[in-house]
Amino acid sequence: MTEPTQSSPFSSQARYSLASSQALLAARVVFGLGAAIFLMLVMALLAHIFESSSRWPALLSSNAAVLILLAVAWYNAQRICQWRGNIFAPVLKPEDAAETEPLPMIYQRLGALIPISFKRFGALLTSDGIGLAAMAAFVLFVALSGWNNNYVALDESTVRWVAVGIIATAMFATLVAERHLAATASEAWPEAKFIAPILRLALAVQFLSLPGLIFPTLNIAFIINLPAILVLLVAIEFLLRGLFSLFTPPKAESAEPEYLAKSQLAAQLVWPPRPLLFLQHEIHQHFGIDLRQLWAFTVLKRAFLPVLAVMMLCGWLLTGFQQVSTTQRGIYERFGKPVAVLPAGLHYGLPWPFGQVMLTENGQVHELAAGEEPDTASEPLASAEGAAPQSADRLWDAVHSFDKAQIIASQSDDQQSLQIINSDVRFMWRIGLTDNAALAATYRSNNLPELIRSTANQVLVHQFSSLTLEQLLGEQRNALASQINLAVQQKLNDLHSGVELLSTVVEAIHPPAGAADAFHGVQAAQISAQALVSRERGHAAELAASAQTNATARQNQAQMNATDVTSKAQATAVRFAAQKQAVAQSGQVFVDELWFSQLRQTLGHSPLLIIDSRIGAGSPPTIDLRDFPSLNEAARRDAPSKPTQESSR
Repeated sequence: MTEPTQSSPFSSQARYSLASSQALLAARVVFGLGAAIFLMLVMALLAHIFESSSRWPALLSSNAAVLILLAVAWYNAQRICQWRGNIFAPVLKPEDAAETEPLPMIYQRLGALIPISFKRFGALLTSDGIGLAAMAAFVLFVALSGWNNNYVALDESTVRWVAVGIIATAMFATLVAERHLAATASEAWPEAKFIAPILRLALAVQFLSLPGLIFPTLNIAFIINLPAILVLLVAIEFLLRGLFSLFTPPKAESAEPEYLAKSQLAAQLVWPPRPLLFLQHEIHQHFGIDLRQLWAFTVLKRAFLPVLAVMMLCGWLLTGFQQVSTTQRGIYERFGKPVAVLPAGLHYGLPWPFGQVMLTENGQVHELAAGEEPDTASEPLASAEGAAPQSADRLWDAVHSFDKAQIIASQSDDQQSLQIINSDVRFMWRIGLTDNAALAATYRSNNLPELIRSTANQVLVHQFSSLTLEQLLGEQRNALASQINLAVQQKLNDLHSGVELLSTVVEAIHPPAGAADAFHGVQAAQISAQALVSRERGHAAELAASAQTNATARQNQAQMNATDVTSKAQATAVRFAAQKQAVAQSGQVFVDELWFSQLRQTLGHSPLLIIDSRIGAGSPPTIDLRDFPSLNEAARRDAPSKPTQESSR
């Protein structure tokens, strides 16, 4: 191929004649951007290591990410310019350099047996689409690495003003480059019109980075992350373009490469914005439809502003509608003054900003621990079958975040002193259900939980200061909780807070965790001493009761014996008097009868046969039928078949 002459088809095209210089310029720009990107990434990494909540990593990452997009755009332009330069002035090869194909190696022969085209696979990996998608993914990673939701204020130092100066200088250079490329004719450099929007994107990112440096106390995450949002949108567009380019049919080797690193989103960064003009141009270019020739679009263009104004007016009037849910109440403010408390439902008032509704709670019950820190994260819900949560741990030797230390009275060796205990007191509260309570809770307090906690701490200090540890541990907690509830509610009412305490629960009262073991030892010693005293008292009571029992038994026995002897003596005296009286009345008959009675008692256990000598021969036999049970029983026992008594003839 010979060097082009005046009659060459490329001699009349400036983009081919200027391609070499443009490729050199693009290479230098890519090299400079690469050095700046590397420096910014290193600085962002160091800033993130030393202070993860600083805004420096976010600002540096977003600016480095947009410079990567700009470097990708310049690199794509460089490759196309190199192709044009090679076409315009190809490198001549020596005529004697015969090109001979080397013999295929053994691994090439084995690779030919595999039904996979490695050349096509390698060409796919080295294609512009894969490279653009990979760089876009890297930009996404860089932009998201500096993303944060909580930022700390910057120090008042000269470093941020140096950064502002560097950004201002970079903005001036970017603006000059953008104006130069925007003024470049498409015949001289077609890729200039695609690089210019990326330069405007870089200019926008640099401009949006200035508020985060100029205002050190500005901690609004959206403003600081806004540059990263713009970069993320364009990076996603680059990623989709790179992936979709893989599905386009391949071009011929002699055809000019297509420029892929172009962004329609960045092209919209113009003033005034013309999204409809862009849509009209795209429809006309792809479908051949000229919307300017349609009467309907002309009428729409003329009526656009009046219709937009009417819609905005209607939308502004609709701001007067306010919806209050069933779990809330609304405080209606008219010209900044609260005039009514609205129940749940749909209400209409003056449009914003003349009328607005402040929402407040409607009966929601909250739990507040007196010792809990204000910024403590809420404990996650525990599984029903999992381990118990930390709040369920009531051991004294464990440190709980919801315990609060209290100073109480103490007395030892007849001297007054102080002690420290930990208490867990919880309050169940809500905003009062009356309208006045809702107004007071909304306008008289900025932080109701903190107000309740502060008031409760004052009451707890006053309540615990007059009680000892033994009284606190032994006193009824319900009575103590009732006293605390009344005192806290009284203070909240005096402050017109609008808070209603539903209940107060004393969960735990115990010594501090560090003194728990020592207190356990004191308790154990006290319990052992009390057990020994009780045991000795029981033994003494047992001995006294035994002695009292013996004495009572002996006294009762003596009284019984005395009573028995007295009774016998009295019976003997009565019997003697009766016998004396019977002798006086009956004479010898009673004496004989008494003699027979004594004789019967004496001979009661001996078998007897009595024969009366006074029975004569002429008298008939006489059988004594008088009853002598003792004699009859003895006779039946010794001679059962023998009659008890018989009389001789």
